[in-house]
Amino acid sequence: MNEKIIKVLLEDCKKNGWDKWDNDDQLLEQLRESDEVYKELIDEHRWWNEYRYTIKVGDTYIGYRYAETTGDMNASETGYDFDPDSICEMTPVEKTITTYVKKEENNNVK
Repeated sequence: MNEKIIKVLLEDCKKNGWDKWDNDDQLLEQLRESDEVYKELIDEHRWWNEYRYTIKVGDTYIGYRYAETTGDMNASETGYDFDPDSICEMTPVEKTITTYVKKEENNNVK
């Protein structure tokens, strides 16, 4: 995690009256409680789907990877480990996406 992100997260801690994180679980909790602006599926596994989450803290967009489970257990109970090295700065990019919808059929054809 770069120094800019550490500074932004520490300022967010102070602003919200939180103590600085002491371990990866507390850091993950801070990230998960921030305003999520985007979520992208990265990988699918039997017990979890891994996503890259983008949050906005102040004016900074921060990305990190974490998993959502496909069953009743939480991610750590299924063997998924949060990697703090996945935390990075993100930048917004506008994309045009084409999707397809069912074509309406004309039932009055003679």
